[in-house]
Amino acid sequence: MVLSVEVDVNQIARLGKDFPWIKPSGCPCCGQPLWWHGFVLAYFSCLYEPVLLRRLRCSCCRRVHRLTPAGYWRRFRCSVTEIIQSISHRCAAGRWQQPVPPRSRQRQWWQRLQRMTGAVLGLFCGSALDAFESLLGCGLVPVSLSFDRDNSGPDPPPYRSVSLPERSWR
Repeated sequence: MVLSVEVDVNQIARLGKDFPWIKPSGCPCCGQPLWWHGFVLAYFSCLYEPVLLRRLRCSCCRRVHRLTPAGYWRRFRCSVTEIIQSISHRCAAGRWQQPVPPRSRQRQWWQRLQRMTGAVLGLFCGSALDAFESLLGCGLVPVSLSFDRDNSGPDPPPYRSVSLPERSWR
Protein backbone atom coordinates (compact mmCIF):
# COMPACT_ATOMS: atom_id res chain seq x y z
CA MET A 1 0.00 0.00 0.00
CA VAL A 2 1.30 3.45 -0.87
CA LEU A 3 1.04 6.35 1.58
CA SER A 4 1.59 9.85 0.19
CA VAL A 5 3.68 12.21 2.29
CA GLU A 6 4.41 15.91 1.69
CA VAL A 7 8.18 15.72 1.11
CA ASP A 8 10.62 16.94 -1.53
CA VAL A 9 12.11 14.27 -3.81
CA ASN A 10 15.38 16.18 -4.19
CA GLN A 11 15.84 16.36 -0.42
CA ILE A 12 15.21 12.61 -0.12
CA ALA A 13 17.81 12.00 -2.83
CA ARG A 14 20.32 14.29 -1.14
CA LEU A 15 19.96 12.83 2.38
CA GLY A 16 19.33 9.18 1.42
CA LYS A 17 18.79 6.94 4.43
CA ASP A 18 19.33 9.90 6.77
CA PHE A 19 16.14 11.64 5.60
CA PRO A 20 13.91 12.34 8.66
CA TRP A 21 10.75 10.43 7.71
CA ILE A 22 7.70 11.07 9.86
CA LYS A 23 5.97 7.86 10.87
CA PRO A 24 2.15 7.86 10.40
CA SER A 25 0.12 7.55 13.61
CA GLY A 26 -1.22 4.14 12.66
CA CYS A 27 -2.07 1.71 9.92
CA PRO A 28 -4.72 3.13 7.56
CA CYS A 29 -6.33 -0.31 7.36
CA CYS A 30 -6.59 -1.39 10.98
CA GLY A 31 -5.31 1.60 13.01
CA GLN A 32 -2.56 -0.37 14.81
CA PRO A 33 0.98 1.04 15.20
CA LEU A 34 3.41 0.72 12.30
CA TRP A 35 7.01 -0.47 12.47
CA TRP A 36 9.89 0.61 10.23
CA HIS A 37 10.52 -2.08 7.60
CA GLY A 38 13.58 -0.96 5.65
CA PHE A 39 13.88 0.87 2.36
CA VAL A 40 12.91 0.31 -1.27
CA LEU A 41 14.40 1.86 -4.43
CA ALA A 42 12.19 4.12 -6.54
CA TYR A 43 12.89 6.06 -9.72
CA PHE A 44 11.65 9.57 -10.47
CA SER A 45 11.94 11.47 -13.74
CA CYS A 46 13.59 14.49 -12.13
CA LEU A 47 16.58 12.39 -10.94
CA TYR A 48 19.09 10.12 -12.63
CA GLU A 49 19.72 7.89 -9.64
CA PRO A 50 17.15 5.84 -7.70
CA VAL A 51 15.88 7.16 -4.38
CA LEU A 52 15.47 5.19 -1.16
CA LEU A 53 11.89 5.35 0.10
CA ARG A 54 10.91 4.21 3.58
CA ARG A 55 8.71 1.18 4.17
CA LEU A 56 6.55 0.40 7.19
CA ARG A 57 4.89 -2.81 8.34
CA CYS A 58 1.76 -3.34 10.38
CA SER A 59 2.19 -6.14 12.90
CA CYS A 60 -1.58 -6.67 13.13
CA CYS A 61 -2.76 -6.95 9.51
CA ARG A 62 0.77 -7.66 8.18
CA ARG A 63 0.52 -5.14 5.36
CA VAL A 64 3.61 -3.36 4.10
CA HIS A 65 3.24 0.35 3.36
CA ARG A 66 5.58 2.55 1.32
CA LEU A 67 5.95 6.27 1.96
CA THR A 68 6.11 8.20 -1.32
CA PRO A 69 6.21 11.91 -2.12
CA ALA A 70 2.79 13.45 -2.70
CA GLY A 71 2.03 14.40 -6.29
CA TYR A 72 3.01 11.07 -7.84
CA TRP A 73 0.69 8.27 -8.92
CA ARG A 74 1.58 4.68 -8.22
CA ARG A 75 3.94 3.21 -10.81
CA PHE A 76 4.60 6.56 -12.52
CA ARG A 77 8.03 8.17 -12.64
CA CYS A 78 6.72 11.61 -13.56
CA SER A 79 4.69 13.80 -11.25
CA VAL A 80 1.03 14.52 -11.88
CA THR A 81 1.87 18.14 -12.73
CA GLU A 82 4.36 17.02 -15.42
CA ILE A 83 1.70 14.78 -16.97
CA ILE A 84 -0.90 17.58 -16.91
CA GLN A 85 1.61 20.00 -18.50
CA SER A 86 2.36 17.50 -21.24
CA ILE A 87 -1.33 16.89 -22.02
CA SER A 88 -2.17 20.61 -21.97
CA HIS A 89 0.84 21.42 -24.22
CA ARG A 90 -0.31 18.76 -26.69
CA CYS A 91 -3.86 20.20 -26.68
CA ALA A 92 -2.68 23.80 -27.15
CA ALA A 93 0.26 23.43 -29.55
CA GLY A 94 -0.57 20.15 -31.27
CA ARG A 95 2.94 18.83 -30.63
CA TRP A 96 4.87 17.13 -27.86
CA GLN A 97 6.67 19.00 -25.13
CA GLN A 98 10.46 19.20 -25.51
CA PRO A 99 12.82 17.73 -24.27
CA VAL A 100 11.66 16.09 -21.03
CA PRO A 101 9.76 13.79 -20.58
CA PRO A 102 10.60 11.65 -23.61
CA ARG A 103 8.24 11.81 -26.57
CA SER A 104 7.47 8.11 -26.36
CA ARG A 105 6.26 8.47 -22.78
CA GLN A 106 4.11 11.49 -23.67
CA ARG A 107 2.63 9.59 -26.62
CA GLN A 108 1.86 6.70 -24.30
CA TRP A 109 0.00 9.03 -21.88
CA TRP A 110 -1.94 10.55 -24.78
CA GLN A 111 -3.01 7.15 -26.15
CA ARG A 112 -3.98 5.89 -22.72
CA LEU A 113 -6.00 9.06 -22.08
CA GLN A 114 -7.88 8.58 -25.36
CA ARG A 115 -8.52 4.93 -24.54
CA MET A 116 -9.75 5.72 -21.03
CA THR A 117 -11.92 8.60 -22.28
CA GLY A 118 -13.62 6.42 -24.87
CA ALA A 119 -14.19 3.55 -22.46
CA VAL A 120 -15.37 5.51 -19.42
CA LEU A 121 -16.89 8.72 -20.77
CA GLY A 122 -18.00 7.43 -24.18
CA LEU A 123 -18.48 10.09 -26.83
CA PHE A 124 -16.87 13.15 -25.25
CA CYS A 125 -17.26 16.58 -26.87
CA GLY A 126 -14.70 18.53 -24.81
CA SER A 127 -10.95 18.74 -25.11
CA ALA A 128 -8.54 16.11 -23.89
CA LEU A 129 -7.74 18.29 -20.87
CA ASP A 130 -11.45 18.40 -19.96
CA ALA A 131 -11.60 14.62 -20.28
CA PHE A 132 -8.52 14.38 -18.06
CA GLU A 133 -10.23 16.46 -15.37
CA SER A 134 -13.47 14.47 -15.67
CA LEU A 135 -11.63 11.17 -15.24
CA LEU A 136 -9.76 12.59 -12.25
CA GLY A 137 -13.11 13.59 -10.77
CA CYS A 138 -14.27 9.98 -11.14
CA GLY A 139 -11.31 8.84 -9.03
CA LEU A 140 -9.45 7.28 -11.96
CA VAL A 141 -5.87 7.73 -13.11
CA PRO A 142 -6.54 9.11 -16.62
CA VAL A 143 -3.26 7.93 -18.19
CA SER A 144 -3.26 4.44 -16.70
CA LEU A 145 -3.85 1.14 -18.44
CA SER A 146 -6.05 0.00 -15.58
CA PHE A 147 -9.74 0.87 -15.54
CA ASP A 148 -9.82 0.19 -11.81
CA ARG A 149 -9.48 3.00 -9.38
CA ASP A 150 -6.16 3.63 -7.70
CA ASN A 151 -6.11 0.66 -5.35
CA SER A 152 -3.96 2.26 -2.69
CA GLY A 153 -6.92 2.87 -0.37
CA PRO A 154 -7.91 0.90 2.71
CA ASP A 155 -10.88 -0.76 0.99
CA PRO A 156 -10.94 -4.53 0.56
CA PRO A 157 -9.88 -6.00 -2.79
CA PRO A 158 -12.51 -5.94 -5.56
CA TYR A 159 -12.77 -9.73 -5.70
CA ARG A 160 -14.53 -12.05 -3.28
CA SER A 161 -12.59 -14.56 -1.29
CA VAL A 162 -14.16 -17.99 -1.55
CA SER A 163 -13.11 -20.97 0.51
CA LEU A 164 -12.56 -24.13 -1.48
CA PRO A 165 -14.36 -27.31 -0.49
CA GLU A 166 -12.30 -29.85 1.35
CA ARG A 167 -11.02 -32.63 -0.80
CA SER A 168 -11.89 -36.14 0.29
CA TRP A 169 -9.14 -38.68 -0.17
CA ARG A 170 -10.11 -42.17 -1.23
